[in-house]
Amino acid sequence: MNGNIQFIPAGRTSNVKRGNTLLQVQTEYAQRPSPRITTTILDNGRVLHKVERALDKVISSVDEQRRAETTLVKQHAEVLAIIQNDAHPVAPQTAVESVEPSKETIIETEPLPVYDQIKAIPGVLSVIQMENDGTFTSPELTIEFQKQFGFVFKNLRELMDLFERVPGVGITRRTGVYEIERDRLYFVSSGTSCYFVVVRRVNVTTQYEQELKAVVVLDPFRR
Repeated sequence: MNGNIQFIPAGRTSNVKRGNTLLQVQTEYAQRPSPRITTTILDNGRVLHKVERALDKVISSVDEQRRAETTLVKQHAEVLAIIQNDAHPVAPQTAVESVEPSKETIIETEPLPVYDQIKAIPGVLSVIQMENDGTFTSPELTIEFQKQFGFVFKNLRELMDLFERVPGVGITRRTGVYEIERDRLYFVSSGTSCYFVVVRRVNVTTQYEQELKAVVVLDPFRR
């Protein structure tokens, strides 16, 4: 029993430029009314947008706190990377329309993880994930993949450098998609992770580069 001990992950606060506007980005954990990790984007104290990730239960151990801190840092970094990838300034009228100070902030529903969104694209055979430091973390990294696409390992650093690093928490990169082999192999950056995506065309309509960009090139101000 943990009694009245509360396990609270450390929050994150950053300032980031979007066009000519300096925004404040805050990510924190809250227990009530339900456990969640929330990233708030503010302009001079005025809330522009919130991104919320619901948690299954209240954090109740040191191990759970550490895992939640990892999730919190990644969410914070993802939002920073998204903002930094968009050079357009925030229009004041947009901010007023998206949030009214006297009312409860509109909160986005939590999207599927990037990995799951990519897997859902028709014709995607496998998704190999790795961290931005080049460490592979995906169980789909098979010996067969390494034999079939051995050249990508020889040029891994060059591929990763296609999406340059940006300032922020941890290692973040520009988001984007690079077509290594058309209708066969793509390299994707979500900002906080990278992915090799192996595809085999199953129809004549799916445009893989566009579909992948729709997953990772996002705008948190878009409704």
